[in-house]
Amino acid sequence: MRFKVVFRYFLATLIFLISVVLIWTTLVKTYEVFTATQVQPKTTHLESTLDKEFRLVSNNQKPDQKIFITIPNQGYIFTISCEHYMTSLCTDLDNQHYFRQIKTLDLIHYRNHHYVQNISYQNTQSLENKSFHFNQKQIFEFYIADIEKLKYQLILLWFFSLFAIYVSTRILRNFPTFLNK
Repeated sequence: MRFKVVFRYFLATLIFLISVVLIWTTLVKTYEVFTATQVQPKTTHLESTLDKEFRLVSNNQKPDQKIFITIPNQGYIFTISCEHYMTSLCTDLDNQHYFRQIKTLDLIHYRNHHYVQNISYQNTQSLENKSFHFNQKQIFEFYIADIEKLKYQLILLWFFSLFAIYVSTRILRNFPTFLNK
């Protein structure tokens, strides 16, 4: 009998904690959507040297359609969505190959969204040099498209948050019954 009450206390605490985290996430993402156009972009410039080499690796296959900026044998330092670069950086020809050595790279950051502005790299297998440039307007359009997708996810997040509030209030209102049922 005692174990059952302790387990129910634990279960109620777990439900409340999950509800609080879900509501907090919903509020933070809602704030991110409403202040999306007010965010000032930040830039990062990377350049390969003899001491530190950067590689460009892309995976255009679902579910992980991403560009990885990596340091060989150390892991990745940035991940970027392939969605906006399918015809330039995420082609089938270069998919999942570590042959692209970055010469220079300029990244634009809007909060936790990263975008390539300028990149020049060399394919170390064919020794072919390529470079791509995306202007500020294109990058801002990429960011707005990502925020639009976030709005649709936010609708579901609000639904689950409201359901979590409902479940939590039902447990609180009937707490003695919940414990002894």
